[in-house]
This record gives sequence, structure tokens and C-alpha cells, in this order.
Amino acid sequence: MKNALYMLCGALLLNIHVQAKELPPQGGQPQDFNLTQTRDIQLDNGLTVTFVQYGKTPKVTLRLITDTGNVDDQGKDAVSDISYQLLTEGSQTLNAKQIAEAAAEMGGQVNTSVATNASFLQMDVLSEFAPDAVRLLADLAIRPKFAEADLQRAVANFVRDLKVNKSQAQSQATEAFYRAVYGDHPYANVFADEAKVEALTLADVQSFVSTNLVAKRSHLYISGQFDEASTEQAVRQAFADMSGGQARTLTKPSLQAEAELVFIAREQAPQSTIRLGLPVVDPSHPDFVGLTTMNTLLGGAFSSRITSNIREDKGYTYSPNSSLATRVGAALWYEGADVTAESTGAAIAEIIKEIKRLQTEAPAKQELDGFKNYLSGIYVLQNSSRTAIINQLWNLKSHGLPLSHLQTYLQKVNALTPQQISALAAKYLPLDKMTLVVVGDPAVQQQLGQVAELKSVYGL
Repeated sequence: MKNALYMLCGALLLNIHVQAKELPPQGGQPQDFNLTQTRDIQLDNGLTVTFVQYGKTPKVTLRLITDTGNVDDQGKDAVSDISYQLLTEGSQTLNAKQIAEAAAEMGGQVNTSVATNASFLQMDVLSEFAPDAVRLLADLAIRPKFAEADLQRAVANFVRDLKVNKSQAQSQATEAFYRAVYGDHPYANVFADEAKVEALTLADVQSFVSTNLVAKRSHLYISGQFDEASTEQAVRQAFADMSGGQARTLTKPSLQAEAELVFIAREQAPQSTIRLGLPVVDPSHPDFVGLTTMNTLLGGAFSSRITSNIREDKGYTYSPNSSLATRVGAALWYEGADVTAESTGAAIAEIIKEIKRLQTEAPAKQELDGFKNYLSGIYVLQNSSRTAIINQLWNLKSHGLPLSHLQTYLQKVNALTPQQISALAAKYLPLDKMTLVVVGDPAVQQQLGQVAELKSVYGL
């Protein structure tokens, strides 16, 4: 741990030294990561439970993660989001106020979250209340009570937020990018249709929950300091009545990267929002660890090449960033940036220049080592809390990775050579296969035609 903290400090200092054009400090020798002990059980209905004794703080996090989310909306846009919101509004035995008060008496609260592939119901309480929290969580998941007034309020709030999000250039660019890449697959649906959300009924919510919030698609993680024997007994009793249901079969997108230019006019916009990228291999692929490292060096960190170029050196943008956006069975690499309107073409040209440079010239070993240290420090943070451990364990499960991946991740990162990083960029970032989305004033389209690579790829 001491060595890991040294690497984290070195990673933070890297940003300062790179800006000053100095060499980054030498990081410590990375050590193997050893996961705290876990224990799994499975109930007769198919619910898997993982107990993780972690930390010294007398608190415990309980998270019921279910293999369901927006991909299961099936034309009932946002029914997953609305359903999980309503889980905390009432059960057969408690109303919303009583649920909140019960959680508060345990020193915590109830939270829900819905994503593309997975959703969860969570409590974070004082350790002594772990069995009580298990019982409350089970009550909400197994015996929800949905009311029309709650549904209408949840829908109204969701639609209001949805309108705000859809009005933003960043959201419009992301939505267009995902639609272009994923086509008719559910992963293409970034935002719900307002009319479909407003048409949701209690029957829709009840059907979604009964079909998807089931034991065979769920995993209960309990992480922190707690009495394991009494907590396990509570789990076996409280979740015994949960419907087993059926495991989900998800059709993975079949993607063939194709060059496409999408321009969305935003009259008199002072800046242009850019998304440039394409599909890559998902986290289950052996190359994904190398891709993560390559992305960090290229554009995924504050001191990365693209950021240093178009933010620090050129002043075209404030916060550019490249990302590996993952889904179950799929992943995208893309660079995103909001650049001044007058520098739209120039900024894209510089992004392309940095991609081509990495593809043709291996980075210096010392530069790569600095980013390895950065990733090592981030990895410490990714495993430094009760919820972080749960996140890591679910990530492994959802992508079909073995538990040993947590122990070998840093070994794989630090074994990468400069030549391998360059080869990965050449293999996975072909410029003639990328989708480019630009949201901006129509006048900036003329700039795009002045970028040689854009002219040849998109026929400008």
C-alpha cells in the first residue's frame, strides 16, 4: 500500500511536470494487487450473494445488482428508470416516508441507479444494522407497491430533465454518435422518447419489475465490516421469496466500423462539439488492458498528448478527453471536445495528427512509464472503498472475466512496451473507419473541408 501511494503521488505530479516540459518523476516499483477475501453463496431461487469483509470503518454497503436496464425497455422508453425510482416510494408494508425513516435509523439511506446493462438497489448503513438492512432491501425488491400518483410525479420529473439534457450540444453529439455506430441495436438509444415516457402505465412498471428484477438475474453484494453469520441468516430468510425468473439473453451488436460524418446545425453556436471514434474490442478481449493504457496516453488523462496539444499548446478547448465507453459485449473509443467555433477544423486536424503520430512512432519509454504510474495510482483508488470493491467485482462478472484479473491487471499494464502501444493504436484506431459528429454553427462546415484527412475519408 505504501508503494502504491508513492505511485499515486507521482502520477499527480506528472501533470505539473508535463506542463512545465520537464520529465515526470520516477515511480515506485508496482506491487501485485491482492483482493480482500470474498465468499459466495447461492440461494435456491438462483440469487447469488457475495460477502466481502473490507475496511475498518463500522459501516456496510448492500447492493442488489440486477442484470437489467435500458436495454430491456423494449419500446417502453425509460420504464427501467421509472420502475427503479418507484421502488423507494413504497412497499406492501411501508410508505416512502417510513422507508426513508427506517434507513435513516440505521445511519444510511436507500439509493437506486439504472444504466444500460445493469441496475441496482442499495443501502449504506452502520455495521450493526446489516441484517435489518437486508430485510428492508428485500422488502423493496420483492414486495413493491406502485401508486398512480407516484408514477405521474416520476414521469413528470424524468421528462423535465430529459428535455434539458436533449437541448445540450454535448448530449446531441453523443446521441448522434451512438446512433451512427450502433444502428438498430438497443445500445444506440441514449435518450428516451418523451411521448413514450409520458405514455407509461402502472401495468408497464409492474410488468418490467416482475420480469426483470428476479433472482436468477441478480447478485447481492455485501461489503464492509459486519457480522457475517447473522447477515447470511437474514439474507437466506429475507430473499427466499424472491422470484427466480429467467436469466437474460442479450444479443451483442454486430459492428463493422464505417466512416460517417454527421453534422448537426446549431445556429450561431460559439463553439463546436466534436465526437470522433469507432467500435473497438470489449473488456473481455485480451487487448483491452493495452487499449486502456494506449487511450490514457493518447487522450484519456489531463497530461495526455491530445489534451496537451489542443488545450495547453493551442488553447482550442478547455476539457478534451478520449474515452473507452464499454457495454456488455461492446466498446467504443472516441475523442470528445468542445472547441471554439473558429478553431473547429484546426482542432480536428490536431487530434488526427496525434493519432497518426502514435500509430507510426512508438512513445518514449519514460513517457509511457509515467502513464503506467498514473494508472497504477488510479487502480489503488478504484479498489479503496466498499462500493469500489463491489464495482470491480460486478465489472468482472458482467464481462465474464476471472477474479484473477484484479490481481494481474497491473502486471499486464506494466509489461506493455512502447512498440505494443503504437501497434495497438495502428490496429484499433484506423482513421478511415471513424465516425465524426460535429454540432456547431453551419459556417464551420467549410473548415472541415480544409482538413486533408477529412476530405479523403468523408468525400468533402
